[in-house]
This record gives sequence, structure tokens and C-alpha cells, in this order.
Amino acid sequence: MMWRVWLLCCLLLPLTWTPARALDVYTIDLNSSKSNYNRQHIHALLTAALQASSVKYGPYELRTSPIRMERARLLEEMRSGALVNLSAQVTSEEWEHALIPIRIPVDKGLAGYRISLIDGRNQARLSQVQTLAQLKAIPLGAGRQWSSTAVLEHAGFKVVEGNSQAGLHSMLAAERFLYFPRGLDEAIYEQANNVAAFPALALERDLALYFPLPRYFFLARGQAHLAQRLEYGLQLLLEDGRFDRIFHEYYDDVIAQVGLRRRRVFSIPNPYLTPETPLSNKAYWYDPLAKP
Repeated sequence: MMWRVWLLCCLLLPLTWTPARALDVYTIDLNSSKSNYNRQHIHALLTAALQASSVKYGPYELRTSPIRMERARLLEEMRSGALVNLSAQVTSEEWEHALIPIRIPVDKGLAGYRISLIDGRNQARLSQVQTLAQLKAIPLGAGRQWSSTAVLEHAGFKVVEGNSQAGLHSMLAAERFLYFPRGLDEAIYEQANNVAAFPALALERDLALYFPLPRYFFLARGQAHLAQRLEYGLQLLLEDGRFDRIFHEYYDDVIAQVGLRRRRVFSIPNPYLTPETPLSNKAYWYDPLAKP
């Protein structure tokens, strides 16, 4: 009888020694420059991807960093991965070199479509613009640290740089430049937040700029497992259509609100994209002229 008990214990012993699967912990940045549309979309997409990956990778925890950081400070914190190890950011060579990029544009490249904040009293002048050369001749505002700024300068625009979003709004009000190109959701968000202090602040009605400008999920170096898991989950969402459904759920109203499909869109190249940018994968990119 005793040998049977001993045999049963031996059979069960390996089960008791199996280590528990470690919890995957993601800490995303708290970035005050992101619009509500952006925050909500990123959270929905991220949660769906991590949930989709749970069957293969097990449990996870999603946290938010308690500290707001400008882009340069965020990159430094991301390098260590202590306070924050995950962010969804417009890409740059520096970020792709310093961190682990997941090269799936989280907003289908929508960040590359730019409409402008202006003093509404200057609308008539901008409405007269018919060519890219005419648009380049009018001074615009852009952030000193932004990936888009280098693209605009390389294309020959007259760029007036500022140190912060708030500072650029003050410079626009002081007519240091005449238009301030922003992402669609950023323009809506910032116009609503700043119109009380600057009553003439308006969305320019007729024009848009476009250049390829993917926004990727980035993870800290040393977090290869977390990056692999998140990319796996995003691929599952792409395969079953949820990736596109989440995008349209959060951005169709924004696209309609700014009238992107009726604007004159001027396209310029982005020479700063890395060779790994998946430009040829049409499923990754939004096209406003494609049929819904």
C-alpha cells in the first residue's frame, strides 16, 4: 500500500515543481500632448492585442506611468525601462535605433495627414493656395523635437520652430507664422482647448499635407519578450479584421469632421524613414480616397 502512495507522489511531483508563468507588465507613458481620440484608440488597440495574445502568452498587466514627459525626456526614460517601457510614438531614426519598434503603424499612417490651426481671419489667404510652391512660401510653425519638423524643413517649407505646443500656440496668436500643421485629432483637440484664450483660433478649411509618418509601438531594449508578444497580438487583430474595425470606430468621425476627403492634399516625401518601414504593405496604411 505504501509503495502505491510513494508512486502517486512521484507522479504528482513534477506538477508541483512547474514554475508559474511570469506576469507580463507593460507600463505605457502618460503624454499630455495626445488627444483624447489618440489615447482612447491606443488603449483600445493595445488592450485588444494583449487580450488576443493571452492564449499563447498568458496573463498580463497594463499600467500607466504617473509622470507626464516631453518627447526627449520620454526617450531617456524608455531607454532604461524603469518608469515606462511602452509608448506609441511617431517614428524617427533615433527612436528606432534606441528602442524596439513594432513596425505596424498603429493609426494606419493617419498621423501623416496634417491639417492646420490658423487665425481664422487668415482663411481667405490660405484658400487661395493652389500649388505646393505657394504653400511653402507661407511660414508655418513646428516643434523643435518633432519628427515632422525635419521632413517639412527638408521639403523647403519656411519653418518657425518652437519649444513646446503651448509656446507654438502663443506664437501663432502673435502671427510669428500663419499656420500650424497638426494631426487631424490633434488639431480638433487643441483648437477646443485653446480657443478660450485665442478666440480667433480655427481649423483651416481647405488644405492638407501628407507625408508617410508611421506611429509605432516602441518598447525598451531588453524587453524583447514583451515586444514579441505585442506584435503577435497585433498580427492576430490584422488577420481577423479587428485592427481596422478599431481604427474606424475611433477615427471615422474625426476624418468626416475635418472633411479630409474634400481637401486639396499636397504630398511630400519623408526621406528620414528607415529602410525597414513597411511602405509596400497596403493593409497597414489608410487611404482617404479608397472606398469605405
